[in-house]
Amino acid sequence: MELNTHICNQLIEKGNAFTQITVDDDYIVRDNKPDVVRIIYTKGRIALEDAKVGNQVVWLTGKLHFDTLYLSDDENRRLECVSGEVPFQEKLIMDEVGEGDELFADAKIEDLSVGIINSRKLVVRGVLNLTAEARRESENVVACAVPKEMHYEQKTKSVDMMCLTEAKKDIVRIQKELLLPNSRTNIGTIIFYQVDFRNEDVQLKSDGIQIQMDAQVWVLYRSETTGEYECFETVVPVMGMIESSYLVGDEIFWTKIRPMEIDLEPRGDYDGEARMLGLEVMLAVEAEIYREESCDVLLDVYSLQKELVLQKEPFELSQLLMKNISKIRILEQAHLEPNQEKILQICGSNGMVGIDRIQRKENGLLVEGILQVHILYNTIEDSMPYGHSEEQIPFEQFIEIDNFSNDARFKIEIKLEQLQVNLLDNTEYEIKAVLQMALLAEQVLQFEKIVEIEERPFNIEELQKQPGMIGCVRKEGEDLWDIAKRYHATAENIIEIGDKVLVVKQVLS
Repeated sequence: MELNTHICNQLIEKGNAFTQITVDDDYIVRDNKPDVVRIIYTKGRIALEDAKVGNQVVWLTGKLHFDTLYLSDDENRRLECVSGEVPFQEKLIMDEVGEGDELFADAKIEDLSVGIINSRKLVVRGVLNLTAEARRESENVVACAVPKEMHYEQKTKSVDMMCLTEAKKDIVRIQKELLLPNSRTNIGTIIFYQVDFRNEDVQLKSDGIQIQMDAQVWVLYRSETTGEYECFETVVPVMGMIESSYLVGDEIFWTKIRPMEIDLEPRGDYDGEARMLGLEVMLAVEAEIYREESCDVLLDVYSLQKELVLQKEPFELSQLLMKNISKIRILEQAHLEPNQEKILQICGSNGMVGIDRIQRKENGLLVEGILQVHILYNTIEDSMPYGHSEEQIPFEQFIEIDNFSNDARFKIEIKLEQLQVNLLDNTEYEIKAVLQMALLAEQVLQFEKIVEIEERPFNIEELQKQPGMIGCVRKEGEDLWDIAKRYHATAENIIEIGDKVLVVKQVLS
């Protein structure tokens, strides 16, 4: 029998895995670099290059890139930077994953350190968190009703559901040029730079998904004219677009954005002088777009003319609980360690935020994490012109979610929106930060959907054994439709007297 149906596409999670790995490698300082006396600061990023799905296994291949700022041994105590990479490959086990599943992988640096073996040899150690999630798009066909001409008694339930319109991965490339202010001298050589992205704003437009962010750029360079070190810090807005042809206007969307490559190089301005910085960024973007739809789900059917045998299958529907963006404000005072050089001036700062633990509570989620702040500063010591300080600030945030149950699913992304470091004195500074936490929570509804109805003649003997008229007490949670089906009648012909009902059996030819 052909049923009236509604199609709802879904993104089915086939499996997920997490592992923590350690990378360890030696790095030989190149001949064109001076000897290393002291390491000041190291930054790092992970580039995932390949992710392969096999039978119950996922292979992740990538590189840990690092840049280390250090003090050299020459007579001028020059600052220098060495850059390198450590390759890695790791196998993750996922029992239900197979070829053809779409893989979404991520990698984060838990810890990174570069130590000195000798003046020409360094050791790089990193702890990396690798996660992978395999998904597959599924077309869910839901029976809504039987055709009207069948004259069947049917029971339906109206359900609001999240239907997938698109799930995609894409690369966004951004190019910007930054002009030095007049107070800065021309760029000779870039020694070290840091680019962070803040104030992320994602919007659905008529032609796609628009991504807007602020690039916080900090660069340490050697002046072309004086040979002295200069710091330059600025904020530049950047924007990218992902094409999509499925947007209507009321969609629910979820995005995850990760920098893959960041490059900053000196360029000539219109006069040919090195007063321009060229910024090139490659962002990896994962996007899921949903639309809320309402439809009737056919739960049960019976007939007064024939016996119906229903074939059912279990299925799930997702219902939106909450899509929310909350702010976490942090104000903290930090002190230098006794053995650290005192601060003359703060040159630049950057922060990284991570989630340590998420606890399910009765009516929401408790999120705990760490904000890690790094500052680079001029010292008051001529023998050590630059120093670095790190502060780890714990935070927690409770997100209240109505009707939150144990089987509800959720996604959380946390980003650093604002960071400001103010110098209080030469040993103390104040950290002000705003974190942005995005949440998408959905309730999973379990149903049995009707996929086929088979008609058979009534068993006349069994039907004749049923009484022609019966009175009964309506049970709690029982509706008239259930009573009518049990006693071979229609809900319209049941007589209600308080909590008691009178049912007359009906048989149609």
